[in-house]
Amino acid sequence: MIPHPDGRGHLSCGIEAERRFGILADRVLEYEPQLSGRLSRSKTKDRVVAAFVQRVLREKKEVDAGTAEQILRDVSEGCKASLRTAEHFVPCVLFLYGGPDEFSIGPVTFSRRVAFFRSRRASLKKSVHASIQSNIEQVERAVEGGFPRDRATTSEQSRHFIRGLQARALKTFRQYPWIARVQVSECDHETGEDVAERAVGLAINSMRILLGARHTDRIRLAWSRSDALQTARMWAGPDGIFHVGVGSRADGQVGVENWYEGLTLSGGFELKAFGSAFTPLVTCTPIRHVHQRILDAVNWFGDAATDPEPTASIVKYVSAIERAVFGSWQQGRTKDFASRLEALWKAYDCDGQETVGAEAREIYEARSRLLHGAVSPRDAGVDRLAVLSEKISRLTILCVLQLYPMMIKAYGDPDPEQLEEVMTRMRREGLGWLAKKANYSIGKRA
Repeated sequence: MIPHPDGRGHLSCGIEAERRFGILADRVLEYEPQLSGRLSRSKTKDRVVAAFVQRVLREKKEVDAGTAEQILRDVSEGCKASLRTAEHFVPCVLFLYGGPDEFSIGPVTFSRRVAFFRSRRASLKKSVHASIQSNIEQVERAVEGGFPRDRATTSEQSRHFIRGLQARALKTFRQYPWIARVQVSECDHETGEDVAERAVGLAINSMRILLGARHTDRIRLAWSRSDALQTARMWAGPDGIFHVGVGSRADGQVGVENWYEGLTLSGGFELKAFGSAFTPLVTCTPIRHVHQRILDAVNWFGDAATDPEPTASIVKYVSAIERAVFGSWQQGRTKDFASRLEALWKAYDCDGQETVGAEAREIYEARSRLLHGAVSPRDAGVDRLAVLSEKISRLTILCVLQLYPMMIKAYGDPDPEQLEEVMTRMRREGLGWLAKKANYSIGKRA
């Protein structure tokens, strides 16, 4: 459906027209490349439809190159005007005990709920009054535009509606122990919300890598999929008598109070490195190739750590490793997979470097057998392989977190071919040549 040109109701539009409106929405980014990554496709398509209705259906312009140019110009100008910088807030489940009331990972700051609301009490109260006034003014503009006064919302109804809406939102936020905040620059609102949630998700997955999957299995975004907090069981014996059992758990991780010390080992270097890798995400600027690899590997790890199926976790952990250490597809991947991890772990003097080659071959072959059906997902050894895959994936990501900055210093913005060169030479020569090229010192990854 598209708006009727007389302003009342809608017109039906076929699937081919819908497809072409979508193509025009994509063309907006070709017309104005600086808008890339800053707009939601659905809202851009809505603007394309509105411009088409105005120029073609209302103004009766010919559907030609000139009209198309005008529509693209209208849409791009409207899109530019919609860009905003905003601070987004996302409730989270993190550790209940230990650590500070507030800490940051790159552009994302996590605050305990009580501290967050205490520091923003005045701002929230002011915002309620501002929202009420804005709603009242919006109703008045609608009445001035011809909307019947007797059907319009009264000022008292506006106050009741806005206060109720704010109360419901705050009640939901107060159910979670932590609130994350992140500022996203110059994009439309829908894109800003999406980017903010991705950034917070990356920060949480970074914590999973630093602390290990076992200690972080229940930290998450508020809206993420999670196990039920309350459960019940029911069964019956041969005598037909029903038996029941109930269970419950807290909405947060308990028992790990030194989590912040784990995050800030090595002077917080790794925490800062993760933060710097996804800072470009919230500025909606182009992301370096190796930065994107870090983001992808972090997301693969997070997906693996939270997947209830150990077989799926193995596949995702191995994918995280491949994304981090392979620039392109090659034959003989199993052999290269193991030898690259051996060279990487040796370069950073990781614990377990003597056995990582054999363990890497084991998890890579297990991934292949699982994918191709040679092994049952219910095989007794799957759980052990999932734990091994998590360990190797975790330490590999922490190693490339040190390797990639060295590559950036040496190459500027390394591409897949240069990543292949580094990995290949590292197997033969170690990292001394790259450290020299980058004027960089090599640390130790315990």
